[in-house]
Amino acid sequence: MITGSLDHWQLYRQTLPSALILAIDAATALDLDTLPLGRHEIDGDDIFLLIQEMTTQAAENCRPEAHRRYIDVQILLKGREAYGVAFPDPGLLPLEDRLEKHDIAFYPGRDSEYVVTLQPRDFVVFFPGEFHRPCCEVGGATEIRKAVIKVDSRLLGHS
Repeated sequence: MITGSLDHWQLYRQTLPSALILAIDAATALDLDTLPLGRHEIDGDDIFLLIQEMTTQAAENCRPEAHRRYIDVQILLKGREAYGVAFPDPGLLPLEDRLEKHDIAFYPGRDSEYVVTLQPRDFVVFFPGEFHRPCCEVGGATEIRKAVIKVDSRLLGHS
């Protein structure tokens, strides 16, 4: 997992893999605040962007998830959002497995989970297998808008 702010993007550009730089640069070149909800192509199925709006909820109402194929780059555009995060555990069985069709599986909560809180212009990068519980409220439910960039992990040399 990597977390940071677009306010310091130039510093991150010096160290991140080129596929992530390309994806974030392409997404942030768009007007993310007015882009319609849904999927937007950047490079076909290799890199694409999802614009989402939702209401945050209590953490116990949000499901931990992980992906196998895609890296998630989540950029908060509006509101405040907390994420429960936990290290990968290849032996943990999913409660709901939709990896083959949708590259997502939902898991039980983990005792080792900790919280990362994002404000507008903050981003978090989750690599395949990293557990994350998105859309958790911070001090009460609020409307959020975010951009989720999906980057095929094979672009980083992973199969």
